Amino acid sequence: MKRILMVLGFMTLVSGASFAQQLGFKGGATYTTFSGADTDNYKYRVGYTGGLFLQKHFNNMMGVQLEALYTSKGARREIYSGSNLQTAEVFKLNYIDIPVLFHVSASGVFFDLGPQVSFIYSANHIHEAHSSNGDKVVTTKYDISDNPYTIDFAYVGSVGYRATNGLGLEVRYTGGMKKIDDEGAFVNRERRNSGFSLMLSYLLGGR
Repeated sequence: MKRILMVLGFMTLVSGASFAQQLGFKGGATYTTFSGADTDNYKYRVGYTGGLFLQKHFNNMMGVQLEALYTSKGARREIYSGSNLQTAEVFKLNYIDIPVLFHVSASGVFFDLGPQVSFIYSANHIHEAHSSNGDKVVTTKYDISDNPYTIDFAYVGSVGYRATNGLGLEVRYTGGMKKIDDEGAFVNRERRNSGFSLMLSYLLGGR
């Protein structure tokens, strides 16, 4: 909760500055996994993201975009014994993402590129044990919020289109730049957050 209040306070401070700016809202689905040397068995999982963004315009084409997003990330892993599913694991990592992006737009088409800092909010490891014929028998949920590093860093790239009424659609890729595990069973493994987002947005006042 303290991190959310800090983010909102920072955006309020920025919005009070004297430059051409617009506030907007965005949200959508994420498709994330873990990347790195020790992630061969990981698959993508579907999550969600949503929050606010603020654009500072230098001119009609270029500007800077600051965002504050609550994002569900993570991955899925399946372990087989022969052809039978033995164990399925789901890692759900929830972050507060703060991207600071260089924004370029022309005739509605826009591109965003820049760094992102993320603060871990909560994390869960869901373990599903299966019987020999593949039926799920036991599901256990573990709180692993203390295991990831408090802060994560990534790079972000987006492409999208915004109509004159302010409605927009974008596709984004986020690539993690550091290992996520500070404690726990995976502390010596190389696992980084990565994934795609498909987001709808609305820019107050139109483009």
